[in-house]
Amino acid sequence: MQFADLLMQDAARRGLKHVFGIPGSGFPMDAMEAGRKAGVDFVHMAHESSVAIAAAYYGAALDTAGLAIGVKGVGAGNMVGGIANAYFERMPLVCVFEAGPTDSDTDMVQVTDHSAMFDSVAKSFGSLDRSTANDMLRDAVANALDGRRGPVVLDYPANFDDGDCGDLPEPTPGYRESSPGRPALEQVSRLLAGAKRPMVVVGADVAATGAQADLLRFVEATGGAVLVNMDARGVFPESHPRWAGVMTGNYIPNTVEGDLAELCDLVILVGADSLMTHAPWAFEMPAIELVSRPEHRTTVPNPEVRIDGSLAESLRALASVSTPGVPVESIDAVKQNVLKYFVRPPKADFAIQDIVASCRDSLPQEGIVISETGAFVRVLEHLWPIDRYGGYLGTSGGRTMGLMIPAALGTKMALPDVPMIGIGADGSALMRLGELEVFARMNVAMPLVIVNDRALGTMKSRQASRGLPEFGLDLTPVDYAAVARASGINGVVANSPEEFDSALANAMTAAVATIIDARIDQQPYWDGFALSIGAIPEDY
Repeated sequence: MQFADLLMQDAARRGLKHVFGIPGSGFPMDAMEAGRKAGVDFVHMAHESSVAIAAAYYGAALDTAGLAIGVKGVGAGNMVGGIANAYFERMPLVCVFEAGPTDSDTDMVQVTDHSAMFDSVAKSFGSLDRSTANDMLRDAVANALDGRRGPVVLDYPANFDDGDCGDLPEPTPGYRESSPGRPALEQVSRLLAGAKRPMVVVGADVAATGAQADLLRFVEATGGAVLVNMDARGVFPESHPRWAGVMTGNYIPNTVEGDLAELCDLVILVGADSLMTHAPWAFEMPAIELVSRPEHRTTVPNPEVRIDGSLAESLRALASVSTPGVPVESIDAVKQNVLKYFVRPPKADFAIQDIVASCRDSLPQEGIVISETGAFVRVLEHLWPIDRYGGYLGTSGGRTMGLMIPAALGTKMALPDVPMIGIGADGSALMRLGELEVFARMNVAMPLVIVNDRALGTMKSRQASRGLPEFGLDLTPVDYAAVARASGINGVVANSPEEFDSALANAMTAAVATIIDARIDQQPYWDGFALSIGAIPEDY
């Protein structure tokens, strides 16, 4: 079969009912037609960066690699931003672009070096050739899903010999974990036995390798205080008394990391990902790393011991080691000391805490909250405990704006029967308003909350924390509800907690998506961000 048919039939076999892209008259149109014949719908979007994000989250929700189709040159350049999002959020994605001929060194319209363009934000890049196209497609999907997931880019060059590429490729067998070394386990056992109050830093590799039950037993046996990476929420149940918080790499006082540094005397990192911290490792206590695969980088520059191999086997072997442990009362005291900075501002008419509480109470246990960066991000991490991995899709390694709307679109299209709420910011929404039409066209129904402070609130707060005058960060007030209605979905303005509760209740059961334009009090919101990262004013 020709490559377009191979690509789309492979997508259908992997469970994809949709691929995302921007159409072009060459290969993208061939792929659209091949998808139509294979029962895979082509979803065109307003911007290529949204294409990559929606496709990646769609694929991740189905536990496979999403598929994005793009045009060459500027179109590929536009998609770089979305591919970077997939890279930093560890989302599986295969992108196929039409490209210029491989045998030409002449400047031509829309032709540029895609390999150089994607080099730092793709797991791999390849230019297709008919003799190896079948294998390259198989390997691209496997690489996107392998280990720490991410985007893979393939070029379909203009001089591609579009003959028979063979039958569908057989899937690549998955990675087989090695067993941890016995001498290293014995060394870790001795270090752990000599500790009194261990801290456990947990990464998403624990879930990826099926070691969650072993982690829970290990923590309960050793009495550790647990921090989770930003992309690992729910890997360890956050209602558990030994869960302390989300690790962001903020080591100063009045943060969970800073306060635990004074409490603990040893840290064990289990499947932790160095990409998921804002700052280099700063804990001064001895550290042990349990790492699932030898190619993964260490989070700690010089751990006492690093063990490569099966996390489940390592955790089972170490669960027999007993330590006095961190008293749960001490863990709770750390949390309460930090949570006092997240209390609802008493003088606010409408606060971010109202929004988070309403969304948390409205979303069923099996639901998914999808978010992005904003002055509210730490509120979500402290006031909304997550007990199920996959129940929270927030920005982690990217910590970026403009993520929620396309991520929510892709996730909800993959799992239409799962309740979901998207929570984003007004500055981010301005980047993605063109995608609201896609929600209407594809009949995707869910609440999309826009926290509207009429400014770039995070930067306003940081500007004030640095003692700088207010400058350059305000936004013209935008009626997001009106934009939503003009795009074919519902739009509601909420100026109070009561109006928000009513709007959310209606949106949870509506037949179309609903933008809730939540116009919160500005100053308490900006002041709250500084408190949320430990930047406590002297007069607080």
